[in-house]
Amino acid sequence: MSNKLQQHSTTWQLLPNGNVLHRCGLELESDGSSWQMTPASGVDFAIFTRMERGLSAQEAKELADLLILQGATWATSGLH
Repeated sequence: MSNKLQQHSTTWQLLPNGNVLHRCGLELESDGSSWQMTPASGVDFAIFTRMERGLSAQEAKELADLLILQGATWATSGLH
């Protein structure tokens, strides 16, 4: 398998600081008890979902919650 294919074989990547990075650039961090978007990723996500895609606040929150759950599950279940 080429390096290019290996880089994209997973949706999430574990970073050296313990955060996880989605292939779209969304970064999640853990405070030890819960996962959330980093402040910069939260702003980027809000701009993209609300302003560029026209999602309602509720739709954007539900999508964010889903992505956070997916990333946290990936990070904590040893799927990496």
